[in-house]
Amino acid sequence: MALRMIREVNRSLGFSKKAGTTIISGMPLVLDTASSLKPFAGGSTMSIYGLALEDTAVPPLQASSADQTAGQGFDYTNFARGGLYSVMLDGGECELFDDGRGAPFVTTDTYILNEAVYANSNGLITADPNGGANPKVGSVSSVSGSPVTLLRVKLAI
Repeated sequence: MALRMIREVNRSLGFSKKAGTTIISGMPLVLDTASSLKPFAGGSTMSIYGLALEDTAVPPLQASSADQTAGQGFDYTNFARGGLYSVMLDGGECELFDDGRGAPFVTTDTYILNEAVYANSNGLITADPNGGANPKVGSVSSVSGSPVTLLRVKLAI
């Protein structure tokens, strides 16, 4: 799961995460307490707080002593080194894609330009409103691939 920022309008303050949960950038998150976040897991009365901007899966800060080759793909962005996680909210726009850990959206859905997208009970972005049970996240501003490999979303949260 991965998120690439296209236009950032607002970013939340840093929150801790609920113990025992995994956060990957691009996941829809909700408040667990006033100071912690957790992945959305369904609930018709819940509103999405925003999309995760940082991961709990921290890449290594440096190569192992056995591998000192420069440029070996160590990612120094998009994860919470200080243990705090923020979300993208208030109308920003982002691209969601699979970075090898899985896509943060349902790849088999049919996404239509300018149509709404929602969060499902698996914590993924979907085109299915599920009879109103899935909260709206935003709208589609671009989609690529079949199955979908890249989804650009303008947030409505």
